[in-house]
Amino acid sequence: MQYEKKVMDQRATDRDYLHKDFHGALADAIRYLDETYGHKATAEYLSQVGCMCYAPLIDRMKREGLSALEKHLVSVFTREDGRFSIRWENGVLVLEVDQCPAVNHLVSTGRSFSPRFCQSTVHVNAAICRAAGYRAVCTYEPGQGRCVQRFSQEEKT
Repeated sequence: MQYEKKVMDQRATDRDYLHKDFHGALADAIRYLDETYGHKATAEYLSQVGCMCYAPLIDRMKREGLSALEKHLVSVFTREDGRFSIRWENGVLVLEVDQCPAVNHLVSTGRSFSPRFCQSTVHVNAAICRAAGYRAVCTYEPGQGRCVQRFSQEEKT
C-alpha cells in the first residue's frame, strides 16, 4: 500500500491556540529544579527563560515603555480567562490578579504544585523588566492564585 506524503506548513500564529497544561509542566519543572538543584538554580533558570522566551516583548518595552507590557498582560490574562484588573498609579503599572489562570488550571485539574510555583512569575517578570530597564515587584500568597504585580521605571543609582 502506497501512502502519499503530505506536508503541512503552519506557524503558531496561524491558530488561536492555548495549551493550558503548559502550567502543569511548569509546576513539575519548578518542583524538579528546586529538589534537584536548589532554589537559586531555579531562579536562574526562570530568569533565563524570561530573557530568551520574551525577547520580542523586551524589545517592544525598550521602544514603547511599560505600555507594551500592559498590552501583553491584558492579552495573556484575557486569552486565559484570568480575573484581573490593570491600572496606572503615578507612573506605576499595577496588575491585580484575583484568579490566576495558571493556579486555577492546576487546582481544577487536580495537579499538585509547589508553594513556590508563583516564583515563576516573580523571576520571569523581573528578568523581562530588568532587561528592558524596568522593575517588577510581585506580592502573593502561595497557592492562592492571587497577587499584585507592580511595574515601574528602574531607579537610577
